[in-house]
Amino acid sequence: MTQAPLFTDSSCYHAAFAALLHAAEPHTDPFLVLGNNASTAARLGENGLLAFSDPLEPLTATFGRHGYELLQHPVTDERDWLRALETLRAGRAIAIAADAYLLEHYWVGYGTSHALHVVVLQDFDEVTGTVRLLDPGEVVFFDDRVPVEKLTPAMCEGDAGQAWMELVPLPGRGAGTPGLDREALRGLARALSGAGSEGAGVVDAADCAQWMSGTDLARALHRDLDTYLDLVGNRERSGDGTQQDWGLGPWLLLGLWWYHHTLRWLAGHLGTLAADGTLAGHPELIEAVDRASRDLLVVRNLMMRLGVMNLGDQRYATFHGQLRPRLELAVQNLDTAGSALAALAKETK
Repeated sequence: MTQAPLFTDSSCYHAAFAALLHAAEPHTDPFLVLGNNASTAARLGENGLLAFSDPLEPLTATFGRHGYELLQHPVTDERDWLRALETLRAGRAIAIAADAYLLEHYWVGYGTSHALHVVVLQDFDEVTGTVRLLDPGEVVFFDDRVPVEKLTPAMCEGDAGQAWMELVPLPGRGAGTPGLDREALRGLARALSGAGSEGAGVVDAADCAQWMSGTDLARALHRDLDTYLDLVGNRERSGDGTQQDWGLGPWLLLGLWWYHHTLRWLAGHLGTLAADGTLAGHPELIEAVDRASRDLLVVRNLMMRLGVMNLGDQRYATFHGQLRPRLELAVQNLDTAGSALAALAKETK
């Protein structure tokens, strides 16, 4: 058994990419890199309802700020998969987004759901035809060697959006983690609440993609809450179809799950900076981000529960009554955090 990673995480994207970063830079705190992000990855579609992008978009931008390009290679057939194996043979670690339905070690989704699950592969062994599979997710933590032939179906069968990913240093990349400069603070403030937009000299990736701020996301949920509850309640729940076929109901739950983790990692990022003295004296800022993360998780989980409850259930009104106050608290905390970061930006050179 090879050495376990430094930590596990409940977000498979963050867990896997932290392990991928650890393979490239063993001494870098992943919170300083992956937590340097506050993007919702959400926008309003043509129908006026929320639509979510793949979380790889903001995470790619996050790695870019650290001096790496996160290259994503779609896998549509075995030739694409062979390119991933060639990278492993060259001694480099990769991440794969595999179809959980065919991913044997991942018992949570194996044989039940065609959702994507992200893990890390490294240390290819030509003799045994095996590779080290590292899944640092909290639910199924797995770190062992598996035959490559057992991974091939999860990567090549069907069209669930499978891909493999690698970290490539950008030209001229310097050593170390970028500091907390004015534009970084402004970018985080804009992503949380739109604060500090006036006079901003640099437009970040989230603005380019026209993603909503966190406060706008929470307000959009509040405004059309019953519509979203209907969509969640009527979502498909079978193993048929893939993540690419999902409607808004499942994507909404997944998008809120992603954003909860984005905020949780941002709180960890700010907490790490506070601990080393870079961002001292602002506990209320970190607390606001953390509270918003928790409130949005509660909202997401309540929506899941309401989606399977009968309207006649005596608990329905109680559960429903928790949603709007939680969303209002999330708006308050996101606004508090965004305003605090915008104020810090004004004080920073």
